[in-house]
Amino acid sequence: MNLAAQQQNEATRPAAVETLSVSYGIVVDNSGSYRLLLDKITKLTADLVEDNRSEDETFLVTFVSSEKVVLRQDFTIRKGDIHDAADNMYIEGGLTAILDAVKFSAEHLAANARTEPGRSKALVLITDGDERKSVSSIDDVLKVLKGAKIRVFVIAIADGKIYTKVIDRLTKETGGTKYLPKTSDEITAAVKELNAAIRKN
Repeated sequence: MNLAAQQQNEATRPAAVETLSVSYGIVVDNSGSYRLLLDKITKLTADLVEDNRSEDETFLVTFVSSEKVVLRQDFTIRKGDIHDAADNMYIEGGLTAILDAVKFSAEHLAANARTEPGRSKALVLITDGDERKSVSSIDDVLKVLKGAKIRVFVIAIADGKIYTKVIDRLTKETGGTKYLPKTSDEITAAVKELNAAIRKN
């Protein structure tokens, strides 16, 4: 191959996509609307960490109302820790406070994540989007997220209706993505796509 042809090949070859290390929180709705979906969201939560690499770290928050936002597992590099915490989730009654849970999780992520350069920060929210009674406003939450450069990714699943108003603002205004899978295969595909997305700039 002559030099000109070699240079042409190098010019047209796609650039390698950089994959970043990631610090992220999984934020899971445990309110009554998920009563029939507990097994599904437990498996989904556990599956999210399966592609974690040794330098990735994850924490798990569950929420119902403002008073029931719980750090189930703090930052860990061990997948088994998240699996165990997911197995201990349970459904409770209360007025769902999505925004308060996201704000709590964003502040925890901003204050406690590893800080070396080239690390992505994200929250993965699992909910049907039915915000009922948060103390925090959407603008308050977005200010925290943007200030800490945290992207929000949402896997929205529901036994009935999915409410997209809050979900859309959280994802669009932070550079994240929402996924609306219905079948088990679609959930598996969404997890794979999300795991790739949180590791890219």
